[in-house]
Amino acid sequence: MNEQGKINWFWAHRRNASLHHFSILMRGMSSKGWAPAVDFWFDNQIVVGVPGKGCYVFYDKSQLKSGAKFKDIQDSIDKNPNFVKDFHRRTDEIFGAIFFKCINIDLENLKLLSNDEVLYMYKDFINTMMVAPIITVQLWGIEACIDEDYKIITFLQNRLQELNKGRDFDMYKSALLVNTGETVAFTEQKNFFQIATRLYEDEEIKKMFQNETIEEISAGLKKYPEEDSLFEKHTQKYEWINTEYVSGGWSREKWIESFKKAIVTEDASPKEKLEELIANFNSLNTQRQKIINELNPPKDVLHAIDSLAEFIAMRDWTKGYFTRSLLSYNKLLDEIASRLKVTRDDLLSYSYTELEQSIKSGKTIAKEEIEERKQNGFIIKIKQGKFDLVTGKDQIKKTINDEDISGPFEKIINTTEFKGLSASPGKIKARARVLEDASKVSQLQEGEILVTYMTTIEFIPAFRKAAAVITDEGGMSCHAAIISREFKLPCIVGTKVATRVVQTGDMLEVDAGKGTVKILK
Repeated sequence: MNEQGKINWFWAHRRNASLHHFSILMRGMSSKGWAPAVDFWFDNQIVVGVPGKGCYVFYDKSQLKSGAKFKDIQDSIDKNPNFVKDFHRRTDEIFGAIFFKCINIDLENLKLLSNDEVLYMYKDFINTMMVAPIITVQLWGIEACIDEDYKIITFLQNRLQELNKGRDFDMYKSALLVNTGETVAFTEQKNFFQIATRLYEDEEIKKMFQNETIEEISAGLKKYPEEDSLFEKHTQKYEWINTEYVSGGWSREKWIESFKKAIVTEDASPKEKLEELIANFNSLNTQRQKIINELNPPKDVLHAIDSLAEFIAMRDWTKGYFTRSLLSYNKLLDEIASRLKVTRDDLLSYSYTELEQSIKSGKTIAKEEIEERKQNGFIIKIKQGKFDLVTGKDQIKKTINDEDISGPFEKIINTTEFKGLSASPGKIKARARVLEDASKVSQLQEGEILVTYMTTIEFIPAFRKAAAVITDEGGMSCHAAIISREFKLPCIVGTKVATRVVQTGDMLEVDAGKGTVKILK
């Protein structure tokens, strides 16, 4: 806190989610469910929901960086020689419990349940989801590992000085942040191109993809049982890949469209794309290991580096598992909405406690209040564990001013050049496509520069088409940085301003090596 006793908030990221989902997430982030593997949670959080822009997440600055929660994560690593195994096991325990609840929802005939049984299932699912800060621990685990006062960075700085390579610090740091395990994006893409190769190499199927409509291909593929089975298994296994917190998965026809593009319109065959993808992944990991061998870190530093690799490897999968669980949860919400005679979209404007009360009483929040929240947004505030929901235009504005968090909402004009962190090198000139949320990913055209707040799993289709990636948020370890390196895309992250100064259609000159962006109107 500052001298006046007010919390010094900092804007961490923006996500496309609802009041309902964030009320669950924020309560989960204030729990201690990752213990004993990782001692980490948040006492203070604010989320500001802005219609059309998503949710802006703020944390207490004093709890991160070199003190408090970063130190808790670092101590968890340093004191446990089996940290990697324990962290992986705890991840499996948490999601094993969540997926068990999902199976119950998926297999149950919800319409036959009594209201008390529906209420129990709802509370049981919510409580299971709240056992830990499900997504956040990986993100801040990565940041804690590369904190400037922690042993990885202090060792790297000292060793490079000894080798007279201090100027190459960013390159070495970037190499240590390469994921040794496959990310969701890589695994899905690898499987995608394997199946596309199978379809491409069958002349009849290839001709069908070349000459027929999406609907005709969808029907025609069923005449090839083995290939159709491979296709169906992929779409079922990765149905959550292209979803958001508030949406469902792709249709069969949407997946067909994606495969058609890979088979018909790409500049290289699916097999060549697959080989390029794998070769780049192997090259990054070979370079990483070469650098570790060159640096020859002591045992404790190597242990920390291995822990960093585990955080990076699990981060995307954790978000993916969470998103997958919401597909089952949507079925339960649909049943609750039907009983309350409202829409699921309406329920997403309830906090989880408000919805619990509505299930108990059968009474809903006034339609006018729900429309107010949809039109003007909301604020969820947690201070020292106390949960507050703020609604109403005037009260939201007052809270933003009182908490001094107006920065991300201020307009920026007359800016033609800005900078960020170089996450993946490369230079390019191309048109910009500004996406305020992942639901607009289909608008991105081949060869455009993706400009967005931050990429998450839902943006994976965009990496197949983008010429470069620029984000408001993130650091060297963020999703956009990791996936851009895998896909060999120029990438600049952490600009803070990109989505506020760039407009769709602007011609951009991107020098990701220097971290600079110029707007060439």
